[in-house]
Amino acid sequence: MRFLLRIACFALLGFLATTLRSLDSGLLERADRLPASPRSAQSKLIDSCHDIHKVVCQRKGRTRDPTGIVYTDLEGELMALRAYEEIIRAHPDWTVEQIDEELTRTIYTPVVRRRAQAAFRWVQRSLEQIIERQPLRVFPREEKRWLQKRLRETQLELPPPASLYADEPSLFTKNDVYYERLRDGRKRLRVGGAYLLAAKSWFNLIFTMAHELAHAIDPCEVRSELQERPLEFAAYGRLSACFLRNELIDAESARRECGPNDQLAETFADWLAARVSAQALANFATEFHGPALTQAITNSVRDLCEQDDPQDELDTRFHPAPEARIDRIFGRNPRIRALLGCGPPARLEEYCAFN
Repeated sequence: MRFLLRIACFALLGFLATTLRSLDSGLLERADRLPASPRSAQSKLIDSCHDIHKVVCQRKGRTRDPTGIVYTDLEGELMALRAYEEIIRAHPDWTVEQIDEELTRTIYTPVVRRRAQAAFRWVQRSLEQIIERQPLRVFPREEKRWLQKRLRETQLELPPPASLYADEPSLFTKNDVYYERLRDGRKRLRVGGAYLLAAKSWFNLIFTMAHELAHAIDPCEVRSELQERPLEFAAYGRLSACFLRNELIDAESARRECGPNDQLAETFADWLAARVSAQALANFATEFHGPALTQAITNSVRDLCEQDDPQDELDTRFHPAPEARIDRIFGRNPRIRALLGCGPPARLEEYCAFN
């Protein structure tokens, strides 16, 4: 049954593929060169200061920075499904388990695994350092140690073997990247194969990993774990109030914090990922400037845009709308604005902080 469902998915995506450019047989490891935009660097800079969402999302299809390309979600899934189909054609007598094993070896290559692991470790250290640098009036020592422990305990799970994702084999051909806490308390981060094919940019990897790992310490995750602990995390209350005050969270009348239709956890993850990305981009800015730096900033959040796939429906029950995520969360980070050559936000209170 699982085999037939995947074939059906492939047929559907194959039909949608006619709307995309032809993908060469070497797409698994190749990154295409893209033509330069006719817009001048100066006009890009002006738009970035006032409407970074427009700069990031106005261009359809693939985008490139000096570290790699970012394909659309649909292209990533097509690449994964085509790899799957090629394995089926080459080995028609194989079982589903054998096909899955070969697919993971094709997608999760040693090079791809090392790159994802390096990004995860970099993000893990960066988040621990962000917590460590907070004054004790923001996070007392016990709160710091507890948050940092949760970050260190979260493990990155990457196949092969394919059995690592035995409870969710469809992830091999999906763009999903997610954090989860299991019933036994273990915490893990999983990465879909299609995402690794679609996101070649180091900066997209950093933002995505930072967003998902931030869920290990987001206000809702912390609240669910602290029912019998004496820790208060007053800083989270102040931060949540700031998100609401600046309309980063869509405060519906029926909203219940950390309940249904609440965007707090996802807003927090975006906000913290922006801080981590800003640090990575600042390091990059010592070697690259101008358009290269703008392209790197763009690719950090490129996959937050409305997707080119007309069947992809926008869901804002838990995530803010793409414009809010890119403009009001990522784009208001003072360090990112400085890298773009922009001044601070019009009002300092527009940028939320732990303190």
